Amino acid sequence: MLSTLSKTFSRPKGWLGSIAGFIMATENKALNQWAIRHLELADGEHLLEIGYGPGYSIKHMLRHYDDLHIDGLDASSTMQEQAKTRIKKRLKDEQVRLYVGKIENSRLPAEQYDKVLSVNNYTIWDDPKTGLLNLYHTLKPGGKIVIVMQPREKGAGVSRTTEMGEEILHHLQFAGFGQFSIEYEEIRPTLAVCVTAKKPRSE
Repeated sequence: MLSTLSKTFSRPKGWLGSIAGFIMATENKALNQWAIRHLELADGEHLLEIGYGPGYSIKHMLRHYDDLHIDGLDASSTMQEQAKTRIKKRLKDEQVRLYVGKIENSRLPAEQYDKVLSVNNYTIWDDPKTGLLNLYHTLKPGGKIVIVMQPREKGAGVSRTTEMGEEILHHLQFAGFGQFSIEYEEIRPTLAVCVTAKKPRSE
């Protein structure tokens, strides 16, 4: 049963996935809001969220910025349906576009986005280094990436959060990013980490 629940939260589908989406939207509010603050958003920007889940972050950002354009990529079609329901008014004019797929093998346009966001999704990427290379390719020069993780597995704590932060930082360095920052925050139920970086303006 625990194995089934773990798989359900990592790639939600079916009726269990719908329940998982509701739980994620409720439990991750503070985590998502903390992550969004690090984006330093401005109206008119084009943003990509990897692992948009039930659409909470997208709805929250649109509530505060009228002229954002947001694309989302998530591995779960169940999450796509939940997110569509949550933000259906913004889908009609294509201010928001939601896709199903994995960041490692999705073909993204070059220098398309000002910002990239990923919350509690990074550790389920099949190939994080390839995923970050893909995101580097699609960010505009000077663009910013924000990756937030909060371990939820059994035995999760400060040491595991620290390991996650260091691993994300090393992978960002590998992909070519610079201007790194790591911040930690106690957000129930355990310590969370936010790693930010930027794509250099000239290479």
